[in-house]
Amino acid sequence: MNAVGRAYERLAYNADYENINLTEYLREIIGDLEATVAPCEIQFDAPEVIQFAADRSILVGLIVNELVSNAGKYAYPDGSGGPIQVRAVLQKDQQSILISVRDEGVGLPAGFDPETSKRLGTRMINALSKQLGGEVTRLDTPIGTNFTLVIPLGDAPTSK
Repeated sequence: MNAVGRAYERLAYNADYENINLTEYLREIIGDLEATVAPCEIQFDAPEVIQFAADRSILVGLIVNELVSNAGKYAYPDGSGGPIQVRAVLQKDQQSILISVRDEGVGLPAGFDPETSKRLGTRMINALSKQLGGEVTRLDTPIGTNFTLVIPLGDAPTSK
């Protein structure tokens, strides 16, 4: 709910109702999540400005919210916490954005497949990324979990 509320706040104070600064929007969402994932520490790295469609930003915010929340809940089961890194970058082609959420925790259970998972959060992430015309992937890492979301800057392609 906070992710949607933050987008509406940004729109209320923005002369451009079509676009918002995705970087600032994600920074606010991450700020809201810090207490939820404590004692984990969220590190955020992004350029100062990524202009992005406001309606699509809400979907990105919901995905990031779910990925960070999951990392906070499951990555460090002993309660010690650890880093959760969120990164957003414009791809070199300037036509897409890459967002990654990474932790250094215990990793996913053996055999876990995000594409076929029945978990509500995973299904939501997959559905929202498809709605954005993007793709969520899990990169193999020696420790922890690393999810990436690649989404086009423009509108998602429509299905025919």
